[in-house]
Amino acid sequence: MELKVEGRNLDVRKSWQDRIDEEKARLMRHHPGLILNLRVTIEETTSHKQGGYEVRLVTGVPNDTVVVKRKGDSVAPLLVEAFDTLGLQLKELQRKRRQTGKVVEPFSETDTL
Repeated sequence: MELKVEGRNLDVRKSWQDRIDEEKARLMRHHPGLILNLRVTIEETTSHKQGGYEVRLVTGVPNDTVVVKRKGDSVAPLLVEAFDTLGLQLKELQRKRRQTGKVVEPFSETDTL
């Protein structure tokens, strides 16, 4: 899996990078082979009403892209919340794919209604 971490209007702290690596490892453990790439963007926002930071996760999975955005005052809790939400979305995506992958027997003329 390819990981890209970028900071906008700020430098990415080592503690944030460590948290991202921990959360990435957890995702890889729970969803092996599903995630193709992951981009984490941490942005310092200028609007005081929205909070000081925005964390955005963009994840490439086969035939789809999953995006999670979180805004708040502190980066570490936002990272945890964003990765938790991403994990739930990936779990739901896998569930839907399993359901659509089931083979349904076609209706034949000999079947009665």
